[in-house]
Amino acid sequence: MALVKQSPPSRKAVLNRIAAGLGGGYAVAALAASGLAALLPGPAVEAAVTAHLLAYLLFVLVALAVFMPRRGATAWAIALLPCALFLLAGWLGSRG
Repeated sequence: MALVKQSPPSRKAVLNRIAAGLGGGYAVAALAASGLAALLPGPAVEAAVTAHLLAYLLFVLVALAVFMPRRGATAWAIALLPCALFLLAGWLGSRG
């Protein structure tokens, strides 16, 4: 089996992934915190604290996951598709 030499990714591609990880991760974390706080049972304060702790975990996972795919568009999809789910969760589970 022959080894195929791959050229290193361009700076633009790396910056695209970094932007997807930071910006998309922040968006997922913010929407996850609000969406999960609206959906979690119990007192509002405990739900908010739990949601924020889970949001920090999601931020790290998204920041790592955007570096796995080969294409930049797939990285942005990994970062932004969960945003729609958490936005919908926050809208459906609003306590007000």
